[in-house]
Amino acid sequence: MRHRVLRAITVAVVCAVMLFAVPLAVAVFRLYRQEEVRVLQELAERTTVDVPANVHDTRDPMEVPRAEPGTRVAVYDDRAHLVTGSGPVRGDGPVRDALTGRTSSGELGDWLVTAVPVGAGERVRAVVRAGSPARGPLRRAALTWAGMAGLAAVAVGVGVALSVRSSRRLARPLEALAATARRLESGDLAARAAACGLPEADEVAAALNRAAERVERLLGRERAFSADASHQLRTALTRARLELESAPATGAPGPRDATRTALDSLAAMEATLGDLLSLARDVPERAPLHLNALLADAERRWHGELAAAGRPLRVVVEEGLPEAVGSPRAARQVLDVLLSNAAVHGRGVVTVRARDAAGVVAVDVEDEGPGLPDDEDVFARRRDDGGGHGIGLALARSLVEAEGGRLRVSRRSPHPCFTWLIAGGPEGPEP
Repeated sequence: MRHRVLRAITVAVVCAVMLFAVPLAVAVFRLYRQEEVRVLQELAERTTVDVPANVHDTRDPMEVPRAEPGTRVAVYDDRAHLVTGSGPVRGDGPVRDALTGRTSSGELGDWLVTAVPVGAGERVRAVVRAGSPARGPLRRAALTWAGMAGLAAVAVGVGVALSVRSSRRLARPLEALAATARRLESGDLAARAAACGLPEADEVAAALNRAAERVERLLGRERAFSADASHQLRTALTRARLELESAPATGAPGPRDATRTALDSLAAMEATLGDLLSLARDVPERAPLHLNALLADAERRWHGELAAAGRPLRVVVEEGLPEAVGSPRAARQVLDVLLSNAAVHGRGVVTVRARDAAGVVAVDVEDEGPGLPDDEDVFARRRDDGGGHGIGLALARSLVEAEGGRLRVSRRSPHPCFTWLIAGGPEGPEP
């Protein structure tokens, strides 16, 4: 692109110089030619003053004035015969025209000729003819043209220098954008295009950066999907296994009920997988959350597992709760994570309470366990070195914050409690 811009600007500068230089060169030549004709005419007019009444008077022969080298002056009588001076023996066209009473000028061969009548009207008694080489104005114009050519060369040089600078300034941002795009193509999602001061290129850079950030965010969510899905499916598989293992001990009628329970667990796994996949697509869903139905569904899914461990599950929903909006799929996953955390790490009764917290809905999930350490971040995702906690609570917090809510530990010990603040409607307060 740089060479194209340079070539285009250079051609434009050369064309502009030629469009001005050629007419100016022609005008200069015509000016010098007119100046030469004017000088010849003045010389001829000065000579007419010295022409006697009788040009054939031999007692007082007239003499033509001296002129510049190469200039010829001649006097003709009223019959166009040469009387004195340097010129053709018989008067030419300009001389014959001057005999009619008017000044005549023209170019005859290699000469510029001016003829001035002596007298007026029908009483023209003589004609003064002055001539000079036609190459004189051309020689003077050639010198001027040489100066103009030098100036034109300087103008073209300046134009080329400016075009080189402009082409670099225009091409450099595009080359930088191309380099950033190549880095993104190679997998470097941290690559970002810098602003260059060129508005159009800056708009492209901003759009490219936004696209890179979105791709990085989507790729991060896709990568986290496998870990989140494996955690949630592992939890569902554990629950299904416990139900199947506890079927003989609870006196289940037979394998048919166990099979039905296993199919229900598989359906729950499929729903979990679909929910996580939809949430990983980064498509926000804003819909009214029916807390009674959500909590009733969570109680149905978790009552059996907790009851098998001898732990009651209590669900309390206060009356007159504010409006809550969000993604029902995300809400199901958050409730599953919090109840799973209470079932695995907690003790005693598990209580889920939905209440009004200063105009927003708060859902508390607590158990009767000893509590959480004060110096640990329970929402930290497990690292490769073994630090941090599991995936569940980190997943729950990311889902809640993506919906505009908050998830925090409202009481660490005793009887740890997690509080989920759910975003309200368009007119509701922020959580």
